Amino acid sequence: MLPRMIPVMFMACCALARGAGWSGPTAGEAALSLDGEWRFTVDERAAGDESAKWGVISVPGNWDTLAAYATHKGPAWYRREFTVPSDWSPESRVRLCFDAVYHEAEVTLNGRALGRHVGGYTPFEFDVTDAVKRDGPNVVTVRADNRYRRGAWWAWGGISRSVTLRANSEARIVHQHVSAEPDLASGAATVRVTWRLANDSAEALDLVLQPEITALGIVREPGQAERPVVAAEPVLARVPARGTSEVSARIDLAPSQVALWHFDQPNLYVVRTALRAGERLLHARRDRFGIRLAVVKPDGLHLNGERIRVPGFNRVSDSPRTGNTEPDELVRLDVDLMKRAGAVFSRLMHSPQATNLHDYMDEKGLMIIGEIPVWGQGDPQVVADNPLTKQWLAEMIARDYNHPSIIGWSTGNEIVDNFDYVRSMNDHVRRELDPHRIVTYASYTAFRHDYNAGNDGVTHSDLAMINVYSGEPGVFLDQIRKVRRDWPEKPVFMSEFGVGQIGLGEKAVIPRFAEIWAALAKEPYVIGGSVWTFNDYRSDYPGTPPSGNREWGVVDVERNLKPAYEEARRMFSPVKSLGFGKRRIVVTPRAVDDLPSYTLRGYRLEWTAASGPDGGALSGVIDLPVLAPGAQVWECASPAEGLVAVRLVTPTGYAVTDGAPMAE
Repeated sequence: MLPRMIPVMFMACCALARGAGWSGPTAGEAALSLDGEWRFTVDERAAGDESAKWGVISVPGNWDTLAAYATHKGPAWYRREFTVPSDWSPESRVRLCFDAVYHEAEVTLNGRALGRHVGGYTPFEFDVTDAVKRDGPNVVTVRADNRYRRGAWWAWGGISRSVTLRANSEARIVHQHVSAEPDLASGAATVRVTWRLANDSAEALDLVLQPEITALGIVREPGQAERPVVAAEPVLARVPARGTSEVSARIDLAPSQVALWHFDQPNLYVVRTALRAGERLLHARRDRFGIRLAVVKPDGLHLNGERIRVPGFNRVSDSPRTGNTEPDELVRLDVDLMKRAGAVFSRLMHSPQATNLHDYMDEKGLMIIGEIPVWGQGDPQVVADNPLTKQWLAEMIARDYNHPSIIGWSTGNEIVDNFDYVRSMNDHVRRELDPHRIVTYASYTAFRHDYNAGNDGVTHSDLAMINVYSGEPGVFLDQIRKVRRDWPEKPVFMSEFGVGQIGLGEKAVIPRFAEIWAALAKEPYVIGGSVWTFNDYRSDYPGTPPSGNREWGVVDVERNLKPAYEEARRMFSPVKSLGFGKRRIVVTPRAVDDLPSYTLRGYRLEWTAASGPDGGALSGVIDLPVLAPGAQVWECASPAEGLVAVRLVTPTGYAVTDGAPMAE
C-alpha cells in the first residue's frame, strides 16, 4: 500500500540557506566543529616530537596557499586538541568526520591509529567512541600526502574541507536519498525516498520513520499557487544489532503539488524525516531535492520533455588565495558569472565538487555531470572492477545524490585502453549506486583512427562526451561525425573544447571561436559544448606559462573578465538578437537547431531611458511571452523616448543579453 498523502499548512520560505543548512541533521545529533587553527609541520621528526616547534595553519585550507609550503609535495602533519562538550551523553556514539583531505590521510586519536583514507575529494569518518576521552583533552593528528597527481590542475594539499566531531544515540539516519521524477503527461510526480539506517546497539531495533515534504519554490510562474507540505504515513524499519538496513517509501504528488526543477525555474523541495523508537526521537535530518526528468535520446538531451541544446564552461576549483577550499563568496561569484554568460550545462571538472557549490547550482539552475579523478594516459586506476574507483564513486554519489543540478555521472576523463574499465564502472553505477541518472565518461579516443565502436568506452555510456582541441572548425566536424557514425544512437556533448591557452590582456580571445561554435551547431544531435575553461588555474603541467597558471580561462585567476568572456556571452545568448530603437524593441528567437536552443519562460526585458519627466533616468520592465525555438520575431513599442539600454533577463535574475541599438 502506498503512503496516504496528508496535506498540511504550507510554510513559505523567503530565503534559502546555503551549504549544510539544507542538508544534514536537524535533531538527535550533537556536533563540534574542529575547523580553525591547527598545528602544522612538514618535518617528520617534529611530527613525532610533542615538544618540537610546529607552525599554525587554518582548516579548511591548503598548505600550498602559504608561501613557506607553496611547492611542498609530500606528507604533512596536522594536529589539534579538543574537549568533548560536557553536555554530550556518555552513552552517545561519537564519530570523527572529514569532508575531504588530499590525497591520502592517516588519522590518529590520542596516539591510537584510526585508519587511512585514499581519495582527496570525498568524505570519510571514523567511529571514535572507544578512543575519545570524555573527561579531558583529546589530540587528533592527521598525516596528509599530496603526491598523487593527475591532470593539469594543481593538487592542492591538506585538509581542504571541514572536520567535525559528531555524537548520536544508538540509531541514526546515515542518509536519505531522493529520486523524484514527474509524469509529464499528467503533471503528477513520484518521489521515492530511501533511507540507510545504522544501529550501534547490541540489540535489534524496531524504528519508525516519519517523512514530510515541503516545497520551497524559488521561481514561480505568474499565478502559480504556493505548494503545500505533504506528509507520508509512518514507515516501519527493523535494524539488526550493530548493523545497517535500507528502507524505502514512495510518495505520490498530485499535479497541484508539483513544480519542476529547470535551469530557468529551479524549484526546490525539502524532505524532513524523524527517526523514532516509540515516542523517543533518535535522529532527524533534512535534504533538498528537485523534481525533473533529464534523459538522452538519439536526437539529444531532453529536460522535462523538451529537447534542448545548451552551452557551458568547465571550471577548475582553484584560487591563489583559497586553493580549492571553495568559500561561499567564490562559489557565488563564479556561478553568477557563468550564468550571466548563458551557461546551462557542463562537466565542470574531473573531481567531486564542494557541497556548497552544488547547493548554489541547485538554487541558480546550472546542470552538470559529476566525475571522479581518473584522467589521462597511464592512469593507474584504469583497471576493470577497480575497488578504489568504486569507492570514489560510492562516496561521491552517496554525498551528492539529491542535487537536481547533477544530471549524470562520469567515470573518467581522456583515459586510454578504457573499454573494460568504463564498462565495469558504468555498470556498477547503474546497478549499485544510482539507476536514475545518465552515466558516461569523457573521451578523446572515440574519434581517433585506431579506436572504433568496438573498443571505446562510449559503447557503455548513455551519452558520447568527447573532448576536442583544434583551431580548425572542419576538424571538429570530422571528429564529431565519426563518433556519430560509430554510435548513431548516442547524442554527442562536447565536454571540453578549445584551441589553446588564450593568455591575458586585451587580445585574450578564443581563436575562431564563432566558427567553431557554428560548426557544432550544424550537427543537430550535438547537445552543446563546454569551453575549457571558465577560469585560469594554477598548474605545473608542461606548457604552463611563467605565471604558474594555465591561461585557458575566460576569466583570470582573480576573476577579472577577459574579452573572451563577453565573446562567449554573445554566442551563448538564448536569443538570436535583441535590438532597440526609437519606436520599438525587437527580440529574434533562436531557431530549432540553433546552439543554444530552448524555450524561454518567465524572461523579461529591463530597459533604461536617458531621462524621465523629472530629468532623472527612467527604467522599467517588460515581461516577455513564452518564446519557443523557431517562434516568430517578437516586438513591442518602445516604452520611453531615448532608450539607452535594454537587457534580456532570466527568471533567476541574470542579464544574459545586452540589446544593440538599431536603425529605424
